Amino acid sequence: MCAQSKRDAYRDTLTHVDEQGDVRMVDVSDKAVTKRVAVAEGTILMHPETQAMVLEDRAKKGDVLACARIAGVMAAKRTSELIPMCHPLMITKAKVEIEPIGPETRADGRAGFHVLATTGVTGVTGIEMEALTAASVACLTVYDMCKAVDRGMEIVDVRLLRKEGGRSGLWERKEPVTATHDGAGADTEPAAEDAANASVAEPAGEHADPVPGSSPAGALSESADKPHAPAFAFVGYQNSGKTTLVEKVIANLTARGLRVGSVKHHGHARFDIDAPGKDSWRHARAGSRHVAIVSPDRCAEYRDTGREQDVRELLAHYTDVDVVIVEGYKSAGLTNVIVAREGMDDLRGKNSLDLLNKQTVALACDERLARKARQEGVPVIIYDINDANGIAALIERLVRQHNER
Repeated sequence: MCAQSKRDAYRDTLTHVDEQGDVRMVDVSDKAVTKRVAVAEGTILMHPETQAMVLEDRAKKGDVLACARIAGVMAAKRTSELIPMCHPLMITKAKVEIEPIGPETRADGRAGFHVLATTGVTGVTGIEMEALTAASVACLTVYDMCKAVDRGMEIVDVRLLRKEGGRSGLWERKEPVTATHDGAGADTEPAAEDAANASVAEPAGEHADPVPGSSPAGALSESADKPHAPAFAFVGYQNSGKTTLVEKVIANLTARGLRVGSVKHHGHARFDIDAPGKDSWRHARAGSRHVAIVSPDRCAEYRDTGREQDVRELLAHYTDVDVVIVEGYKSAGLTNVIVAREGMDDLRGKNSLDLLNKQTVALACDERLARKARQEGVPVIIYDINDANGIAALIERLVRQHNER
Protein backbone atom coordinates (compact mmCIF):
# COMPACT_ATOMS: atom_id res chain seq x y z
CA MET A 1 0.00 0.00 0.00
CA CYS A 2 1.45 3.35 -0.98
CA ALA A 3 1.63 6.16 1.58
CA GLN A 4 -1.00 8.82 1.30
CA SER A 5 0.21 12.34 0.58
CA LYS A 6 -1.00 15.35 2.49
CA ARG A 7 -3.93 17.22 0.99
CA ASP A 8 -2.96 20.55 -0.53
CA ALA A 9 -6.30 22.28 0.18
CA TYR A 10 -6.53 25.28 2.47
CA ARG A 11 -10.02 24.50 3.78
CA ASP A 12 -11.98 21.44 4.94
CA THR A 13 -15.38 22.39 3.53
CA LEU A 14 -16.79 22.03 0.04
CA THR A 15 -17.57 25.46 -1.37
CA HIS A 16 -20.17 24.14 -3.79
CA VAL A 17 -22.30 22.67 -0.99
CA ASP A 18 -24.33 24.91 1.37
CA GLU A 19 -25.29 24.37 5.03
CA GLN A 20 -28.27 22.23 4.03
CA GLY A 21 -26.16 20.00 1.78
CA ASP A 22 -27.51 21.41 -1.46
CA VAL A 23 -25.21 22.25 -4.37
CA ARG A 24 -24.79 25.89 -5.25
CA MET A 25 -22.73 28.25 -7.36
CA VAL A 26 -20.24 30.02 -5.10
CA ASP A 27 -20.79 33.74 -4.55
CA VAL A 28 -17.57 35.38 -5.75
CA SER A 29 -18.80 38.97 -5.74
CA ASP A 30 -16.50 39.99 -2.86
CA LYS A 31 -13.36 38.33 -4.17
CA ALA A 32 -10.45 40.35 -5.53
CA VAL A 33 -9.82 40.57 -9.25
CA THR A 34 -6.47 38.93 -10.06
CA LYS A 35 -4.70 37.52 -13.08
CA ARG A 36 -5.18 33.74 -13.07
CA VAL A 37 -3.52 31.06 -15.17
CA ALA A 38 -3.95 27.29 -15.20
CA VAL A 39 -2.08 24.52 -17.04
CA ALA A 40 -3.45 20.99 -17.42
CA GLU A 41 -2.38 17.91 -19.33
CA GLY A 42 -3.83 14.74 -20.73
CA THR A 43 -2.53 11.78 -22.73
CA ILE A 44 -4.19 9.53 -25.27
CA LEU A 45 -2.50 6.19 -25.97
CA MET A 46 -2.93 4.16 -29.14
CA HIS A 47 -1.33 1.62 -31.45
CA PRO A 48 1.82 2.94 -33.18
CA GLU A 49 0.15 2.45 -36.56
CA THR A 50 -2.69 4.74 -35.45
CA GLN A 51 -0.20 7.40 -34.42
CA ALA A 52 1.54 7.04 -37.79
CA MET A 53 -1.79 7.55 -39.55
CA VAL A 54 -2.34 10.79 -37.61
CA LEU A 55 1.18 12.14 -38.09
CA GLU A 56 1.10 11.35 -41.80
CA ASP A 57 -2.33 12.99 -42.16
CA ARG A 58 -3.98 9.82 -43.46
CA ALA A 59 -7.09 9.93 -41.25
CA LYS A 60 -10.25 9.93 -43.34
CA LYS A 61 -11.89 12.59 -41.17
CA GLY A 62 -9.10 15.11 -41.81
CA ASP A 63 -6.33 16.77 -39.80
CA VAL A 64 -6.71 15.10 -36.41
CA LEU A 65 -4.37 17.27 -34.37
CA ALA A 66 -5.61 20.57 -35.79
CA CYS A 67 -9.19 19.56 -35.05
CA ALA A 68 -8.24 18.49 -31.50
CA ARG A 69 -6.49 21.78 -30.78
CA ILE A 70 -9.50 23.77 -31.94
CA ALA A 71 -11.85 21.53 -29.96
CA GLY A 72 -9.78 22.09 -26.82
CA VAL A 73 -9.95 25.87 -27.18
CA MET A 74 -13.70 25.74 -27.85
CA ALA A 75 -14.21 23.50 -24.83
CA ALA A 76 -12.36 25.92 -22.56
CA LYS A 77 -14.75 28.67 -23.60
CA ARG A 78 -17.82 26.47 -23.01
CA THR A 79 -16.79 24.92 -19.69
CA SER A 80 -19.53 26.62 -17.68
CA GLU A 81 -22.12 24.95 -19.95
CA LEU A 82 -20.70 21.52 -19.15
CA ILE A 83 -19.77 21.72 -15.45
CA PRO A 84 -22.90 22.85 -13.58
CA MET A 85 -21.37 25.05 -10.87
CA CYS A 86 -18.65 26.70 -12.95
CA HIS A 87 -18.92 30.46 -13.48
CA PRO A 88 -19.01 31.78 -17.06
CA LEU A 89 -15.65 33.48 -17.58
CA MET A 90 -14.33 36.07 -20.00
CA ILE A 91 -11.28 34.00 -20.91
CA THR A 92 -8.21 35.97 -21.92
CA LYS A 93 -6.08 33.01 -23.03
CA ALA A 94 -6.69 29.48 -24.29
CA LYS A 95 -3.93 27.44 -25.89
CA VAL A 96 -3.73 23.73 -26.64
CA GLU A 97 -0.45 22.06 -27.62
CA ILE A 98 -0.18 18.45 -28.76
CA GLU A 99 3.05 16.48 -29.04
CA PRO A 100 3.59 12.86 -30.13
CA ILE A 101 4.78 10.21 -27.66
CA GLY A 102 7.01 7.54 -29.17
CA PRO A 103 6.39 3.87 -28.27
CA GLU A 104 10.04 3.54 -27.22
CA THR A 105 9.31 5.74 -24.18
CA ARG A 106 6.80 3.27 -22.72
CA ALA A 107 7.19 -0.25 -21.35
CA ASP A 108 4.00 -1.37 -23.13
CA GLY A 109 5.19 -0.12 -26.53
CA ARG A 110 2.12 2.05 -27.05
CA ALA A 111 2.37 5.38 -28.82
CA GLY A 112 0.12 8.39 -28.47
CA PHE A 113 -0.13 12.11 -27.96
CA HIS A 114 0.43 14.39 -24.98
CA VAL A 115 -1.91 17.36 -24.67
CA LEU A 116 -0.98 20.51 -22.77
CA ALA A 117 -3.72 23.09 -22.21
CA THR A 118 -3.07 26.60 -20.88
CA THR A 119 -5.90 28.98 -19.95
CA GLY A 120 -5.92 32.46 -18.49
CA VAL A 121 -8.35 35.01 -17.16
CA THR A 122 -8.35 38.25 -15.22
CA GLY A 123 -11.21 37.82 -12.79
CA VAL A 124 -12.52 36.77 -9.42
CA THR A 125 -12.52 32.97 -9.77
CA GLY A 126 -10.09 30.32 -10.94
CA ILE A 127 -9.69 28.86 -14.39
CA GLU A 128 -8.47 25.35 -13.59
CA MET A 129 -11.65 23.69 -14.84
CA GLU A 130 -11.26 25.36 -18.22
CA ALA A 131 -7.73 23.99 -18.61
CA LEU A 132 -8.81 20.49 -17.54
CA THR A 133 -11.81 20.58 -19.87
CA ALA A 134 -9.65 21.73 -22.77
CA ALA A 135 -7.17 18.88 -22.23
CA SER A 136 -9.98 16.31 -21.87
CA VAL A 137 -11.90 17.39 -24.96
CA ALA A 138 -8.74 17.55 -27.08
CA CYS A 139 -8.03 13.92 -26.15
CA LEU A 140 -11.64 12.95 -26.78
CA THR A 141 -11.49 14.58 -30.20
CA VAL A 142 -8.44 12.52 -31.15
CA TYR A 143 -10.37 9.44 -30.04
CA ASP A 144 -13.39 10.42 -32.12
CA MET A 145 -11.29 11.06 -35.21
CA CYS A 146 -9.45 7.73 -34.93
CA LYS A 147 -11.92 5.32 -33.32
CA ALA A 148 -12.77 3.70 -36.65
CA VAL A 149 -9.30 2.14 -36.77
CA ASP A 150 -8.41 1.84 -33.07
CA ARG A 151 -11.19 1.46 -30.50
CA GLY A 152 -8.65 0.40 -27.88
CA MET A 153 -7.24 3.91 -27.46
CA GLU A 154 -6.99 5.02 -23.84
CA ILE A 155 -7.16 8.50 -22.30
CA VAL A 156 -4.99 8.72 -19.18
CA ASP A 157 -3.41 11.18 -16.76
CA VAL A 158 -5.74 14.15 -17.18
CA ARG A 159 -4.52 16.39 -14.38
CA LEU A 160 -3.81 19.93 -13.32
CA LEU A 161 -0.12 20.82 -13.49
CA ARG A 162 -0.11 24.43 -12.34
CA LYS A 163 -2.38 27.27 -11.26
CA GLU A 164 -1.53 30.78 -10.21
CA GLY A 165 -3.46 33.78 -8.95
CA GLY A 166 -6.31 34.10 -6.49
CA ARG A 167 -6.30 33.67 -2.72
CA SER A 168 -4.36 30.39 -2.75
CA GLY A 169 -1.63 31.80 -4.98
CA LEU A 170 0.72 29.47 -6.84
CA TRP A 171 0.19 25.70 -6.88
CA GLU A 172 2.32 23.28 -8.89
CA ARG A 173 2.21 19.51 -9.18
CA LYS A 174 5.38 18.13 -7.68
CA GLU A 175 5.37 14.43 -8.51
CA PRO A 176 6.82 13.45 -11.90
CA VAL A 177 4.67 12.08 -14.67
CA THR A 178 5.42 8.35 -14.68
CA ALA A 179 2.59 6.80 -16.66
CA THR A 180 3.52 8.37 -19.98
CA HIS A 181 7.33 8.59 -20.09
CA ASP A 182 8.81 5.75 -18.08
CA GLY A 183 12.12 5.59 -19.93
CA ALA A 184 11.50 2.10 -21.30
CA GLY A 185 13.38 1.27 -24.45
CA ALA A 186 16.34 3.52 -23.64
CA ASP A 187 18.84 0.68 -23.14
CA THR A 188 21.16 -0.16 -25.98
CA GLU A 189 20.70 -3.63 -27.41
CA PRO A 190 23.87 -5.54 -28.24
CA ALA A 191 24.66 -6.17 -31.86
CA ALA A 192 23.69 -9.85 -31.49
CA GLU A 193 20.16 -8.90 -30.50
CA ASP A 194 20.02 -6.46 -33.39
CA ALA A 195 20.92 -9.23 -35.81
CA ALA A 196 18.45 -11.63 -34.22
CA ASN A 197 15.58 -9.19 -34.53
CA ALA A 198 16.24 -8.40 -38.19
CA SER A 199 15.64 -10.55 -41.25
CA VAL A 200 18.93 -10.56 -43.16
CA ALA A 201 19.31 -11.53 -46.79
CA GLU A 202 22.66 -12.93 -47.94
CA PRO A 203 25.14 -10.00 -48.22
CA ALA A 204 26.79 -9.47 -51.56
CA GLY A 205 29.61 -7.24 -52.77
CA GLU A 206 29.63 -3.69 -51.51
CA HIS A 207 26.33 -4.29 -49.68
CA ALA A 208 28.01 -6.58 -47.17
CA ASP A 209 29.22 -3.95 -44.72
CA PRO A 210 28.42 -0.42 -45.93
CA VAL A 211 29.70 2.45 -43.84
CA PRO A 212 28.89 6.16 -43.86
CA GLY A 213 31.08 8.01 -46.30
CA SER A 214 31.35 5.11 -48.73
CA SER A 215 29.24 6.86 -51.36
CA PRO A 216 31.16 7.45 -54.59
CA ALA A 217 29.29 10.76 -54.81
CA GLY A 218 31.16 11.86 -51.69
CA ALA A 219 27.99 13.05 -49.93
CA LEU A 220 29.31 11.92 -46.56
CA SER A 221 32.99 12.48 -47.11
CA GLU A 222 34.69 14.83 -44.73
CA SER A 223 36.90 17.70 -45.85
CA ALA A 224 39.72 19.15 -43.80
CA ASP A 225 38.15 22.56 -43.48
CA LYS A 226 34.53 21.52 -42.88
CA PRO A 227 34.24 18.07 -41.26
CA HIS A 228 30.71 16.94 -40.53
CA ALA A 229 28.97 14.05 -38.88
CA PRO A 230 28.06 10.90 -40.87
CA ALA A 231 24.57 11.15 -42.33
CA PHE A 232 21.85 8.59 -43.01
CA ALA A 233 18.94 9.39 -45.31
CA PHE A 234 15.52 7.81 -44.76
CA VAL A 235 13.95 7.74 -48.19
CA GLY A 236 10.70 6.44 -49.60
CA TYR A 237 7.57 7.44 -51.40
CA GLN A 238 5.01 9.82 -49.89
CA ASN A 239 3.03 8.44 -46.91
CA SER A 240 5.36 5.47 -46.56
CA GLY A 241 5.90 6.30 -42.89
CA LYS A 242 9.27 8.07 -43.07
CA THR A 243 8.45 10.86 -40.61
CA THR A 244 7.14 8.50 -37.94
CA LEU A 245 10.13 6.19 -38.24
CA VAL A 246 12.63 9.06 -38.29
CA GLU A 247 11.12 10.49 -35.10
CA LYS A 248 11.43 7.11 -33.37
CA VAL A 249 15.01 6.58 -34.55
CA ILE A 250 16.09 10.07 -33.41
CA ALA A 251 14.62 9.40 -29.96
CA ASN A 252 16.29 5.98 -29.81
CA LEU A 253 19.70 7.26 -30.88
CA THR A 254 19.45 10.09 -28.36
CA ALA A 255 18.62 7.56 -25.63
CA ARG A 256 21.76 5.67 -26.64
CA GLY A 257 23.84 8.76 -25.89
CA LEU A 258 24.44 10.00 -29.43
CA ARG A 259 24.13 13.66 -30.31
CA VAL A 260 21.72 13.70 -33.23
CA GLY A 261 21.12 16.34 -35.88
CA SER A 262 18.43 16.19 -38.56
CA VAL A 263 17.56 17.52 -41.99
CA LYS A 264 14.11 17.32 -43.58
CA HIS A 265 13.35 18.01 -47.21
CA HIS A 266 10.24 20.12 -47.73
CA GLY A 267 8.46 19.15 -50.92
CA HIS A 268 6.74 22.48 -51.51
CA ALA A 269 8.37 25.52 -53.07
CA ARG A 270 8.01 27.66 -49.93
CA PHE A 271 7.24 27.29 -46.25
CA ASP A 272 6.20 29.70 -43.53
CA ILE A 273 8.81 30.99 -41.11
CA ASP A 274 8.05 29.69 -37.62
CA ALA A 275 4.41 29.44 -36.51
CA PRO A 276 1.82 32.03 -37.58
CA GLY A 277 1.60 34.79 -35.02
CA LYS A 278 5.15 34.35 -33.68
CA ASP A 279 7.52 37.31 -33.90
CA SER A 280 9.75 35.70 -36.53
CA TRP A 281 6.69 35.03 -38.69
CA ARG A 282 5.58 38.65 -38.28
CA HIS A 283 9.06 39.88 -39.31
CA ALA A 284 8.93 37.76 -42.46
CA ARG A 285 5.42 38.91 -43.30
CA ALA A 286 6.62 42.50 -42.93
CA GLY A 287 9.28 41.87 -45.59
CA SER A 288 12.42 40.61 -43.84
CA ARG A 289 14.25 38.17 -46.11
CA HIS A 290 16.66 36.88 -43.46
CA VAL A 291 15.21 36.25 -40.00
CA ALA A 292 17.27 35.13 -37.00
CA ILE A 293 16.00 33.94 -33.62
CA VAL A 294 18.47 34.00 -30.75
CA SER A 295 18.20 32.77 -27.16
CA PRO A 296 20.89 32.17 -24.51
CA ASP A 297 21.50 28.60 -25.70
CA ARG A 298 19.99 28.26 -29.18
CA CYS A 299 19.71 30.12 -32.45
CA ALA A 300 18.01 29.60 -35.78
CA GLU A 301 18.04 31.39 -39.12
CA TYR A 302 15.54 31.53 -41.97
CA ARG A 303 16.60 33.05 -45.27
CA ASP A 304 15.71 32.99 -48.96
CA THR A 305 18.37 31.19 -50.99
CA GLY A 306 17.21 31.70 -54.56
CA ARG A 307 17.73 27.97 -55.19
CA GLU A 308 17.29 24.76 -53.31
CA GLN A 309 20.11 24.31 -50.82
CA ASP A 310 22.34 21.34 -51.65
CA VAL A 311 22.29 18.80 -48.83
CA ARG A 312 26.11 18.72 -48.85
CA GLU A 313 26.14 22.43 -48.05
CA LEU A 314 23.71 21.83 -45.19
CA LEU A 315 25.71 18.93 -43.79
CA ALA A 316 28.80 21.13 -43.59
CA HIS A 317 27.10 22.95 -40.70
CA TYR A 318 26.61 19.75 -38.66
CA THR A 319 29.86 19.82 -36.69
CA ASP A 320 28.29 19.64 -33.20
CA VAL A 321 26.58 16.24 -33.47
CA ASP A 322 27.61 12.59 -33.81
CA VAL A 323 25.17 11.61 -36.55
CA VAL A 324 22.73 13.35 -38.89
CA ILE A 325 19.37 11.81 -39.75
CA VAL A 326 18.07 13.07 -43.08
CA GLU A 327 14.47 12.66 -44.19
CA GLY A 328 14.13 12.63 -47.95
CA TYR A 329 16.79 13.38 -50.56
CA LYS A 330 16.35 10.14 -52.50
CA SER A 331 18.80 11.20 -55.22
CA ALA A 332 21.49 12.79 -53.04
CA GLY A 333 23.71 9.69 -52.89
CA LEU A 334 23.65 9.47 -49.09
CA THR A 335 23.94 6.28 -47.10
CA ASN A 336 20.29 5.44 -46.82
CA VAL A 337 17.48 3.40 -45.28
CA ILE A 338 14.50 2.67 -47.55
CA VAL A 339 11.12 3.06 -45.82
CA ALA A 340 8.21 1.40 -47.59
CA ARG A 341 4.74 -0.10 -47.30
CA GLU A 342 3.36 -2.56 -49.83
CA GLY A 343 -0.08 -0.94 -49.60
CA MET A 344 1.27 2.51 -50.51
CA ASP A 345 3.22 0.98 -53.41
CA ASP A 346 0.01 -0.61 -54.68
CA LEU A 347 -1.86 2.69 -54.33
CA ARG A 348 0.77 4.68 -56.23
CA GLY A 349 1.75 2.02 -58.74
CA LYS A 350 5.33 2.12 -57.44
CA ASN A 351 7.87 -0.47 -56.35
CA SER A 352 9.91 0.78 -53.41
CA LEU A 353 12.53 -1.90 -54.05
CA ASP A 354 13.54 0.14 -57.11
CA LEU A 355 14.92 2.76 -54.70
CA LEU A 356 17.62 0.42 -53.38
CA ASN A 357 21.16 1.25 -54.54
CA LYS A 358 24.79 0.80 -53.49
CA GLN A 359 24.34 3.23 -50.61
CA THR A 360 21.35 1.38 -49.09
CA VAL A 361 22.09 -0.24 -45.73
CA ALA A 362 18.60 -1.38 -44.71
CA LEU A 363 14.99 -1.76 -45.76
CA ALA A 364 12.28 -0.88 -43.23
CA CYS A 365 8.94 -2.19 -44.42
CA ASP A 366 5.78 -4.11 -43.64
CA GLU A 367 5.63 -7.91 -43.70
CA ARG A 368 4.15 -8.13 -47.21
CA LEU A 369 6.99 -6.14 -48.75
CA ALA A 370 9.54 -7.99 -46.59
CA ARG A 371 8.40 -11.31 -48.09
CA LYS A 372 8.69 -9.82 -51.57
CA ALA A 373 12.19 -8.50 -50.83
CA ARG A 374 13.34 -11.89 -49.55
CA GLN A 375 11.95 -13.59 -52.65
CA GLU A 376 13.89 -11.16 -54.84
CA GLY A 377 17.07 -11.68 -52.78
CA VAL A 378 17.50 -8.07 -51.71
CA PRO A 379 21.05 -7.96 -50.24
CA VAL A 380 20.41 -5.60 -47.31
CA ILE A 381 19.13 -6.01 -43.76
CA ILE A 382 15.33 -6.06 -43.64
CA TYR A 383 13.60 -4.56 -40.59
CA ASP A 384 10.00 -4.28 -39.55
CA ILE A 385 8.89 -0.71 -40.22
CA ASN A 386 8.25 -0.17 -36.48
CA ASP A 387 11.63 -1.54 -35.34
CA ALA A 388 13.25 1.80 -34.57
CA ASN A 389 15.42 0.17 -31.92
CA GLY A 390 16.97 -2.27 -34.37
CA ILE A 391 17.57 0.41 -37.00
CA ALA A 392 19.10 2.73 -34.39
CA ALA A 393 21.40 -0.09 -33.29
CA LEU A 394 22.55 -0.56 -36.89
CA ILE A 395 23.21 3.18 -37.31
CA GLU A 396 25.09 3.32 -34.01
CA ARG A 397 27.30 0.42 -35.11
CA LEU A 398 28.02 1.99 -38.49
CA VAL A 399 28.83 5.34 -36.91
CA ARG A 400 31.22 3.61 -34.53
CA GLN A 401 32.91 1.81 -37.45
CA HIS A 402 33.15 5.10 -39.35
CA ASN A 403 34.77 6.87 -36.39
CA GLU A 404 37.31 4.05 -35.95
CA ARG A 405 38.51 4.30 -39.56
